[in-house]
Amino acid sequence: MAKRIKLEWDDWNVNHIAKHGVSRREVEVVIEDPKKIIKKHRKRYAVTGSAFERILYVILERIEGERYYVVTARDATTTEKRIYKSYKRKKK
Repeated sequence: MAKRIKLEWDDWNVNHIAKHGVSRREVEVVIEDPKKIIKKHRKRYAVTGSAFERILYVILERIEGERYYVVTARDATTTEKRIYKSYKRKKK
């Protein structure tokens, strides 16, 4: 995943993440989190990171180059939070 990416938004994904109680700004902050965890699977990326005292899990799909479509975003599960906190301590 590129260092500086451009997130692609439309009404569907903005409304979809809102159903999970997540805002566009929170997703943008997660993507900028220097301690985020990124897992790649085909053209999709699962990103776990911190935004405003929350740990979120975001799924992105690569469109082309540095453009990524936000598929979904939600609060991280207990296990995802534990992994993120453990990984974050190791990156200090």
